[in-house]
Amino acid sequence: MDADPVGDLALLAARDPRVRFAAEARLREAGPAGWDALAQLAACDPLPPLLRARASDLLGTLRRERTVAAFREAVPDPTHADLWTAAVAIATEGHPDLDCRRVDERLERLVEDARERVAEDLPIAARVTQLTAFLHGDAGLHGSESGPADLRNSYLPDVLERRTGIPVTLAVVWLEVARRLGLSGAGVGLPLHFVARCETSNGPVFIDAFHGDVLDASGCRRLVAKAAGREVEVPDRLLNPLRTSEVLTRMLRNLRAAHERAGNLHAALATADRLLHLEPLDGGSLRDRAVLLARLGRPTAAARTVARALALEPEAPDRTRLEAFRKAMLRDAARLN
Repeated sequence: MDADPVGDLALLAARDPRVRFAAEARLREAGPAGWDALAQLAACDPLPPLLRARASDLLGTLRRERTVAAFREAVPDPTHADLWTAAVAIATEGHPDLDCRRVDERLERLVEDARERVAEDLPIAARVTQLTAFLHGDAGLHGSESGPADLRNSYLPDVLERRTGIPVTLAVVWLEVARRLGLSGAGVGLPLHFVARCETSNGPVFIDAFHGDVLDASGCRRLVAKAAGREVEVPDRLLNPLRTSEVLTRMLRNLRAAHERAGNLHAALATADRLLHLEPLDGGSLRDRAVLLARLGRPTAAARTVARALALEPEAPDRTRLEAFRKAMLRDAARLN
Protein backbone atom coordinates (compact mmCIF):
# COMPACT_ATOMS: atom_id res chain seq x y z
CA MET A 1 0.00 0.00 0.00
CA ASP A 2 1.32 3.46 -0.84
CA ALA A 3 2.51 5.59 2.05
CA ASP A 4 0.20 8.38 3.18
CA PRO A 5 2.44 10.77 5.14
CA VAL A 6 -0.28 13.41 5.47
CA GLY A 7 -2.64 10.83 6.95
CA ASP A 8 -0.03 9.88 9.55
CA LEU A 9 0.47 13.42 10.84
CA ALA A 10 -2.56 13.48 13.10
CA LEU A 11 -1.48 10.17 14.63
CA LEU A 12 1.60 11.87 16.10
CA ALA A 13 -0.70 13.21 18.83
CA ALA A 14 -2.15 9.78 19.63
CA ARG A 15 -2.30 8.81 23.31
CA ASP A 16 -1.28 5.23 22.56
CA PRO A 17 2.51 5.27 22.06
CA ARG A 18 2.29 2.23 19.78
CA VAL A 19 0.08 4.17 17.36
CA ARG A 20 2.35 7.23 17.53
CA PHE A 21 5.58 5.28 17.07
CA ALA A 22 4.11 3.40 14.10
CA ALA A 23 3.13 6.73 12.50
CA GLU A 24 6.64 8.07 13.11
CA ALA A 25 8.13 4.98 11.46
CA ARG A 26 5.92 5.41 8.39
CA LEU A 27 6.84 9.09 8.12
CA ARG A 28 10.50 8.12 8.22
CA GLU A 29 9.99 5.51 5.51
CA ALA A 30 8.17 8.04 3.32
CA GLY A 31 11.46 9.92 2.85
CA PRO A 32 11.22 13.45 1.39
CA ALA A 33 7.42 13.27 1.23
CA GLY A 34 7.27 12.58 4.96
CA TRP A 35 9.72 15.37 5.73
CA ASP A 36 7.78 17.86 3.60
CA ALA A 37 4.55 16.90 5.35
CA LEU A 38 6.17 17.37 8.76
CA ALA A 39 7.63 20.75 7.79
CA GLN A 40 4.26 22.00 6.53
CA LEU A 41 2.54 20.78 9.67
CA ALA A 42 5.08 22.40 11.98
CA ALA A 43 4.53 25.71 10.16
CA CYS A 44 0.73 25.60 10.53
CA ASP A 45 -0.96 28.09 12.80
CA PRO A 46 -3.03 27.47 14.83
CA LEU A 47 -2.05 23.93 15.74
CA PRO A 48 -2.54 21.92 18.95
CA PRO A 49 0.65 22.37 21.03
CA LEU A 50 1.23 18.64 21.48
CA LEU A 51 0.97 17.93 17.75
CA ARG A 52 3.24 20.87 16.91
CA ALA A 53 5.83 19.75 19.46
CA ARG A 54 5.89 16.16 18.23
CA ALA A 55 6.02 17.14 14.57
CA SER A 56 8.86 19.60 15.21
CA ASP A 57 10.73 17.06 17.30
CA LEU A 58 10.49 14.33 14.68
CA LEU A 59 11.51 16.73 11.92
CA GLY A 60 14.48 17.90 13.97
CA THR A 61 15.48 14.31 14.65
CA LEU A 62 15.35 13.38 10.96
CA ARG A 63 17.41 16.40 9.97
CA ARG A 64 19.94 15.66 12.68
CA GLU A 65 20.32 12.04 11.64
CA ARG A 66 20.81 13.02 8.01
CA THR A 67 23.36 15.70 8.92
CA VAL A 68 25.42 13.36 11.07
CA ALA A 69 25.26 10.54 8.50
CA ALA A 70 26.52 12.87 5.75
CA PHE A 71 29.45 13.96 7.90
CA ARG A 72 30.38 10.41 8.83
CA GLU A 73 30.30 9.44 5.17
CA ALA A 74 32.60 12.34 4.31
CA VAL A 75 34.92 11.49 7.22
CA PRO A 76 35.06 7.69 7.45
CA ASP A 77 38.40 7.87 9.28
CA PRO A 78 38.82 11.03 11.40
CA THR A 79 42.58 10.44 11.63
CA HIS A 80 42.90 10.82 7.85
CA ALA A 81 40.16 13.33 7.05
CA ASP A 82 40.29 15.51 3.97
CA LEU A 83 39.74 19.05 5.22
CA TRP A 84 37.85 20.40 2.21
CA THR A 85 35.57 17.37 1.81
CA ALA A 86 34.72 17.30 5.51
CA ALA A 87 34.24 21.06 5.80
CA VAL A 88 31.86 21.08 2.83
CA ALA A 89 29.92 18.18 4.39
CA ILE A 90 29.29 20.29 7.50
CA ALA A 91 27.03 22.46 5.33
CA THR A 92 24.61 19.55 4.82
CA GLU A 93 22.71 20.74 7.89
CA GLY A 94 21.78 23.95 6.09
CA HIS A 95 21.65 22.47 2.59
CA PRO A 96 19.79 19.13 2.67
CA ASP A 97 20.20 18.64 -1.08
CA LEU A 98 23.84 19.71 -1.15
CA ASP A 99 25.63 18.81 -4.38
CA CYS A 100 29.29 18.60 -3.39
CA ARG A 101 30.38 18.39 -7.02
CA ARG A 102 28.88 21.79 -7.78
CA VAL A 103 30.63 23.26 -4.76
CA ASP A 104 33.91 21.81 -5.99
CA GLU A 105 33.32 23.20 -9.47
CA ARG A 106 32.79 26.66 -8.01
CA LEU A 107 36.02 26.34 -6.05
CA GLU A 108 37.92 25.09 -9.11
CA ARG A 109 36.90 28.20 -11.05
CA LEU A 110 38.35 30.25 -8.22
CA VAL A 111 41.54 28.17 -8.36
CA GLU A 112 41.89 28.72 -12.11
CA ASP A 113 41.52 32.47 -11.66
CA ALA A 114 44.10 32.38 -8.90
CA ARG A 115 46.47 30.37 -11.08
CA GLU A 116 46.56 33.25 -13.56
CA ARG A 117 47.45 35.75 -10.80
CA VAL A 118 49.94 33.78 -8.71
CA ALA A 119 53.30 33.25 -10.39
CA GLU A 120 54.69 29.73 -10.07
CA ASP A 121 58.35 30.75 -10.22
CA LEU A 122 58.35 33.09 -7.22
CA PRO A 123 59.48 32.20 -3.70
CA ILE A 124 56.79 30.75 -1.46
CA ALA A 125 56.44 33.92 0.62
CA ALA A 126 55.78 35.99 -2.49
CA ARG A 127 53.24 33.46 -3.79
CA VAL A 128 51.44 33.51 -0.44
CA THR A 129 51.24 37.30 -0.60
CA GLN A 130 49.93 37.24 -4.18
CA LEU A 131 47.33 34.59 -3.40
CA THR A 132 46.10 36.43 -0.31
CA ALA A 133 45.83 39.70 -2.22
CA PHE A 134 43.91 38.00 -5.05
CA LEU A 135 41.43 36.16 -2.84
CA HIS A 136 40.69 39.15 -0.62
CA GLY A 137 40.88 41.78 -3.36
CA ASP A 138 39.95 40.58 -6.84
CA ALA A 139 37.91 37.58 -5.71
CA GLY A 140 36.25 39.59 -2.94
CA LEU A 141 36.50 37.01 -0.15
CA HIS A 142 36.24 38.99 3.07
CA GLY A 143 35.09 38.81 6.65
CA SER A 144 31.42 39.16 7.51
CA GLU A 145 30.34 41.62 10.18
CA SER A 146 27.46 39.35 11.22
CA GLY A 147 29.89 36.59 12.23
CA PRO A 148 28.75 33.10 13.29
CA ALA A 149 25.22 34.34 14.06
CA ASP A 150 24.57 34.19 10.31
CA LEU A 151 24.94 30.47 9.68
CA ARG A 152 25.75 31.07 6.03
CA ASN A 153 29.15 32.32 7.17
CA SER A 154 29.84 28.80 8.47
CA TYR A 155 28.72 26.91 5.36
CA LEU A 156 31.35 26.75 2.61
CA PRO A 157 28.86 26.69 -0.31
CA ASP A 158 27.47 30.00 0.96
CA VAL A 159 30.93 31.40 1.62
CA LEU A 160 31.92 30.74 -1.98
CA GLU A 161 28.68 32.17 -3.35
CA ARG A 162 28.42 35.24 -1.11
CA ARG A 163 32.20 35.74 -0.75
CA THR A 164 31.84 36.38 2.98
CA GLY A 165 32.61 34.19 5.98
CA ILE A 166 34.11 33.90 9.43
CA PRO A 167 37.86 33.50 9.99
CA VAL A 168 37.91 29.70 10.00
CA THR A 169 35.81 29.20 6.85
CA LEU A 170 37.75 31.84 4.93
CA ALA A 171 40.98 30.19 6.08
CA VAL A 172 39.74 26.80 4.85
CA VAL A 173 39.01 28.31 1.42
CA TRP A 174 42.50 29.88 1.39
CA LEU A 175 44.12 26.57 2.36
CA GLU A 176 42.32 24.57 -0.31
CA VAL A 177 43.04 27.06 -3.09
CA ALA A 178 46.68 27.14 -1.95
CA ARG A 179 46.86 23.34 -1.91
CA ARG A 180 45.59 23.12 -5.47
CA LEU A 181 48.23 25.66 -6.47
CA GLY A 182 50.96 23.54 -4.90
CA LEU A 183 51.30 25.47 -1.64
CA SER A 184 51.00 23.46 1.54
CA GLY A 185 49.55 24.99 4.67
CA ALA A 186 47.62 24.33 7.86
CA GLY A 187 45.18 26.04 10.15
CA VAL A 188 46.14 27.83 13.36
CA GLY A 189 43.61 28.31 16.14
CA LEU A 190 44.48 31.62 17.75
CA PRO A 191 42.43 32.89 20.68
CA LEU A 192 39.42 34.76 19.26
CA HIS A 193 40.63 34.32 15.68
CA PHE A 194 41.72 31.75 13.14
CA VAL A 195 44.48 32.01 10.55
CA ALA A 196 46.28 29.83 8.05
CA ARG A 197 49.98 29.04 8.26
CA CYS A 198 52.42 28.43 5.44
CA GLU A 199 56.08 27.46 5.77
CA THR A 200 58.69 29.51 3.91
CA SER A 201 62.48 29.49 3.73
CA ASN A 202 62.51 32.29 6.33
CA GLY A 203 60.09 30.62 8.71
CA PRO A 204 56.32 30.48 8.88
CA VAL A 205 53.97 33.19 7.68
CA PHE A 206 50.36 33.49 8.81
CA ILE A 207 47.43 34.41 6.62
CA ASP A 208 44.50 36.31 8.07
CA ALA A 209 42.00 35.57 5.32
CA PHE A 210 39.31 37.51 7.20
CA HIS A 211 41.15 40.80 6.75
CA GLY A 212 43.35 39.83 3.81
CA ASP A 213 46.67 40.23 5.62
CA VAL A 214 49.90 38.22 5.73
CA LEU A 215 51.42 38.30 9.22
CA ASP A 216 54.39 37.16 11.21
CA ALA A 217 54.14 35.84 14.79
CA SER A 218 54.13 39.36 16.22
CA GLY A 219 51.35 40.32 13.85
CA CYS A 220 49.29 37.36 15.09
CA ARG A 221 49.69 38.56 18.67
CA ARG A 222 48.62 42.08 17.71
CA LEU A 223 45.60 40.60 15.92
CA VAL A 224 44.53 38.74 19.07
CA ALA A 225 45.06 41.83 21.24
CA LYS A 226 42.89 43.89 18.90
CA ALA A 227 40.13 41.25 18.94
CA ALA A 228 40.25 41.06 22.75
CA GLY A 229 40.56 44.79 23.31
CA ARG A 230 43.57 44.19 25.55
CA GLU A 231 46.92 42.45 25.62
CA VAL A 232 46.57 38.65 25.62
CA GLU A 233 49.37 36.17 26.17
CA VAL A 234 49.77 34.01 23.05
CA PRO A 235 52.43 31.36 23.71
CA ASP A 236 54.34 29.91 20.77
CA ARG A 237 52.41 26.63 20.97
CA LEU A 238 49.22 28.43 19.91
CA LEU A 239 50.94 29.32 16.65
CA ASN A 240 51.57 25.66 15.81
CA PRO A 241 49.72 24.04 12.90
CA LEU A 242 46.55 22.14 13.74
CA ARG A 243 45.55 18.68 12.63
CA THR A 244 42.65 18.47 10.21
CA SER A 245 40.36 17.12 12.93
CA GLU A 246 41.20 20.13 15.12
CA VAL A 247 40.21 22.56 12.36
CA LEU A 248 36.93 20.72 11.92
CA THR A 249 36.41 20.81 15.68
CA ARG A 250 36.81 24.59 15.63
CA MET A 251 34.20 24.86 12.88
CA LEU A 252 31.74 22.61 14.65
CA ARG A 253 32.13 24.35 18.01
CA ASN A 254 31.35 27.67 16.36
CA LEU A 255 28.20 26.13 14.92
CA ARG A 256 27.14 24.53 18.19
CA ALA A 257 27.40 27.86 20.01
CA ALA A 258 25.35 29.59 17.30
CA HIS A 259 22.66 26.90 17.37
CA GLU A 260 22.43 26.96 21.17
CA ARG A 261 22.08 30.76 21.21
CA ALA A 262 19.26 30.43 18.68
CA GLY A 263 17.57 27.67 20.68
CA ASN A 264 17.98 25.15 17.85
CA LEU A 265 18.65 22.16 20.07
CA HIS A 266 18.48 19.42 17.42
CA ALA A 267 21.07 21.23 15.30
CA ALA A 268 23.26 21.73 18.37
CA LEU A 269 22.97 18.02 19.14
CA ALA A 270 23.96 17.19 15.57
CA THR A 271 27.10 19.24 16.12
CA ALA A 272 27.89 17.39 19.35
CA ASP A 273 27.44 14.07 17.55
CA ARG A 274 29.82 15.13 14.78
CA LEU A 275 32.36 16.28 17.34
CA LEU A 276 32.15 12.87 18.99
CA HIS A 277 32.71 11.23 15.61
CA LEU A 278 35.98 13.15 15.41
CA GLU A 279 36.93 12.37 19.01
CA PRO A 280 34.75 9.63 20.57
CA LEU A 281 36.53 9.84 23.93
CA ASP A 282 36.09 13.58 24.47
CA GLY A 283 34.48 14.06 27.87
CA GLY A 284 33.48 17.66 27.17
CA SER A 285 31.48 16.74 24.07
CA LEU A 286 29.82 13.90 25.97
CA ARG A 287 28.78 16.34 28.71
CA ASP A 288 27.40 18.76 26.11
CA ARG A 289 25.51 15.95 24.41
CA ALA A 290 23.96 14.83 27.69
CA VAL A 291 22.71 18.33 28.51
CA LEU A 292 21.21 18.74 25.04
CA LEU A 293 19.49 15.37 25.26
CA ALA A 294 18.02 16.37 28.61
CA ARG A 295 16.72 19.64 27.17
CA LEU A 296 15.15 17.70 24.31
CA GLY A 297 13.28 15.47 26.75
CA ARG A 298 15.41 12.34 26.29
CA PRO A 299 16.45 11.51 29.87
CA THR A 300 17.34 7.86 29.21
CA ALA A 301 19.79 8.79 26.44
CA ALA A 302 21.14 11.64 28.59
CA ALA A 303 21.78 9.25 31.50
CA ARG A 304 23.61 6.80 29.21
CA THR A 305 25.76 9.57 27.80
CA VAL A 306 26.74 10.83 31.25
CA ALA A 307 27.52 7.28 32.34
CA ARG A 308 29.92 7.00 29.41
CA ALA A 309 31.60 10.29 30.36
CA LEU A 310 32.02 9.05 33.94
CA ALA A 311 33.49 5.75 32.75
CA LEU A 312 36.03 7.60 30.62
CA GLU A 313 36.95 10.06 33.39
CA PRO A 314 36.54 8.26 36.73
CA GLU A 315 38.54 10.97 38.51
CA ALA A 316 36.70 13.90 36.91
CA PRO A 317 36.59 16.92 39.27
CA ASP A 318 32.86 17.36 38.57
CA ARG A 319 32.06 13.68 39.17
CA THR A 320 29.65 14.39 42.05
CA ARG A 321 27.65 16.80 39.92
CA LEU A 322 27.59 14.38 36.98
CA GLU A 323 26.41 11.52 39.19
CA ALA A 324 23.59 13.71 40.49
CA PHE A 325 22.66 14.64 36.93
CA ARG A 326 22.62 10.99 35.88
CA LYS A 327 20.36 10.01 38.77
CA ALA A 328 18.00 12.89 37.99
CA MET A 329 17.78 11.73 34.39
CA LEU A 330 17.00 8.18 35.49
CA ARG A 331 14.21 9.49 37.74
CA ASP A 332 12.79 11.52 34.85
CA ALA A 333 12.94 8.48 32.60
CA ALA A 334 11.08 6.38 35.19
CA ARG A 335 8.33 9.00 35.40
CA LEU A 336 7.94 9.06 31.63
CA ASN A 337 7.50 5.29 31.61
